[in-house]
Amino acid sequence: MVNYLTPDFTDLPGRRVVPRNYKRATSVVERIDVSIVTPYYNTQELFVETFVSVLAQSLQNWEWVIVDDGSPDQESVDRLAKIAVKDDRIKIVRQENAGTAAARNTGFRHSKGRYICLLDHDDMLEPTYLEKCVWFLDSNPEFAFCNSYSVVFGTQEFLWTTGYERGKAFLQANSGPPISVVRRTAYAECGGFDESIRVLYEDWDFWLSMAKAGHWGYTIREFLQWYRKLGSGRYEQILQSGYVNDEFAQVMQKKYAGIDKCFPEPARRHAMPYEGIETGVFVTNPLTRNPIGRRVMFIVPWMVAGGADRVNLELIEGLVAQGHDITVCATLLADHLWEHEFSRFTPDIFVLPNFLHVSDYPRFLAYLIQSRQIDTVVIAGSTIGYQMLPYIRAVSPGVAIVDMNHVEEPHWLNGGHPRFGVGYQDVLDLNIVTTTHLAEWMQDRGADRSRIRVMYTGVRPPQTTRTNDIRDKVRRELDIPAELPVIVFAGRICQQKRPAMLAEILRAARDQGLEFRALVIGDGELRVELEALLSKYNLTSWVQLLGTIEHRRWLDVLIAADILLMPSQYEGISIALLEAMAAGVVPVVARVGGQGEIVGQDAGILISHGDNELQEYLGALERLISDPGRLRSMSMHCKHLSASKFSWEGTISLFQAILDEAHQLKANCPRFPIGPGLGKELATLALECKRLSEAVDWLWYSKDGAVANKDTTPIPINAVARLLSLLGSTRLGAALLRSTQLRALARWLIARLEARQH
Repeated sequence: MVNYLTPDFTDLPGRRVVPRNYKRATSVVERIDVSIVTPYYNTQELFVETFVSVLAQSLQNWEWVIVDDGSPDQESVDRLAKIAVKDDRIKIVRQENAGTAAARNTGFRHSKGRYICLLDHDDMLEPTYLEKCVWFLDSNPEFAFCNSYSVVFGTQEFLWTTGYERGKAFLQANSGPPISVVRRTAYAECGGFDESIRVLYEDWDFWLSMAKAGHWGYTIREFLQWYRKLGSGRYEQILQSGYVNDEFAQVMQKKYAGIDKCFPEPARRHAMPYEGIETGVFVTNPLTRNPIGRRVMFIVPWMVAGGADRVNLELIEGLVAQGHDITVCATLLADHLWEHEFSRFTPDIFVLPNFLHVSDYPRFLAYLIQSRQIDTVVIAGSTIGYQMLPYIRAVSPGVAIVDMNHVEEPHWLNGGHPRFGVGYQDVLDLNIVTTTHLAEWMQDRGADRSRIRVMYTGVRPPQTTRTNDIRDKVRRELDIPAELPVIVFAGRICQQKRPAMLAEILRAARDQGLEFRALVIGDGELRVELEALLSKYNLTSWVQLLGTIEHRRWLDVLIAADILLMPSQYEGISIALLEAMAAGVVPVVARVGGQGEIVGQDAGILISHGDNELQEYLGALERLISDPGRLRSMSMHCKHLSASKFSWEGTISLFQAILDEAHQLKANCPRFPIGPGLGKELATLALECKRLSEAVDWLWYSKDGAVANKDTTPIPINAVARLLSLLGSTRLGAALLRSTQLRALARWLIARLEARQH
């Protein structure tokens, strides 16, 4: 999976060493899900890369119809013959040279699949491309075809994000590579490709003929297809011949005159109240089981740059290294900045909102469990993941299920995901928490303590030892004198981290005459407020805001730092804290959550919340900065404690042991069974809760995500809530609810109604 921020155009799917190989469990299937159709003419050695990317597909129920369009080059013909014998799903059809359009139609006539994948001989696919496209079309019947964002590589290198959303603008210009997955019925209804178009643009005409037949498509917002640009390719040769886009555009506009007035405009539908859940699955994709390890599914909210996400990532890395297979399902529509990091360890990654209608989340999860023969499910911070647990338990009774939590969140959902861990404990085989404090918090709220396991998060120390050359290098880059003490803060700049208190502490330290430089790493909704405070306190020459940085850079910064300062409102055990201690950076942090379980005993200083809090932080910094010997001694204790009690290897071993115990409990002390009917009804209620919360949650929260009235719980106004719920169930109403003006009006109305109630 490409990192779209800094793409590596040499990391081709056809050359990649994949962390997981998909193999079909049986060669006998009732029907074929997708037929890949590829025109072949004097194809170069590059075709082998296309072949490798097709074999690596996560959806293995395919056939590949390759149409040799009269290749005169014997070497190309021989190459195709050698590849065809490697897999019995490959069919070779030969015809007299008739052009790309005719070759695709020939392939269609020789195909059997429910869907047709159009793939040229030198392009490539990411491993999940076919599976996501097929599931998208099964889940969104209003569309007739789909593709994805493209990685363009070769003589030109760029990312292409324009697709079928342009609609009738296709009359002016084509909008991307021809790689797509098409419904078989739609292909037939539009008449296929126009075989009179022998050169270029036959796909442009094909899409417009689809529109004329009343069909249109969708572009999945993931970079799943690779389109090769060659200086000697068909496109470049035709441009050199003078057959240019503008000329053909006129032909298209004349051929399809008037279509702009009736151009199909399908849209992904909104969830309806209590929308039914389908349980039947059209896709047939039984895969062979991993013979040496477990098959583990992580259900996560997102893949972003955060502490909990890094824990998930490193647990996955450790499991894969031990021979386990991993599937990741993300349940939130978000900017998954770390998806490429997760893909280093598994290609089996699915961001559900990107390709599924919400009503299909339950059956897709059940499908993955069956297809991959998954034996373990880990819920890691996903609300809808918790709510799907009764359904998963009902349809997959043989699976062991655990959850993992790091910190209670008192200002969100009455405790956040640990509260779900308590509520859903009866369908979980074990709860995993990363602090004893959180285990006790859950027990106080009714959880069975005997089913909770504490697993401290282990971290790896910086890859480079704490040497003077690394320390000096980073300090030179940041313009920090070699011997000046460096205070570092890392985390999301939000209310939880109390950036205002951070600024107050640094101001007090400066006013006390302490010499230091502070580095603030991270970003968030309160960054602007923090910058304003630093400016107000004249701290801009003392404090550098570095924003979000790569993890490797963060570890280098730790080598150059001396003290970690984190006056958080609440925490579990911060990953930044653990990584700092592993690097020998002495923590001065709030006594909250589980941080007292590791900080102290000559390995840092804990500060309690209270009236004297600011002075205690100031005193701690003064003692460390004024006594370099004490600072060095604490640094050594931090590194020793990290290596002995919080090692990464130890965490991976413990995590595997907990999963094994969950399976033992599953066999010896099983949870009460849940019937399919009840499981389905509870999943329906979960999706209805999701629909309603998305329609009205914004009423109760301010722009920074905090509750609008911090002193009292917002009072729902029934009439307004019912109106908004009804609006959210229609396409027009949902569009209106996205209006900032309407939201402001609704907040004003509710405020007036609340005032009257008081």
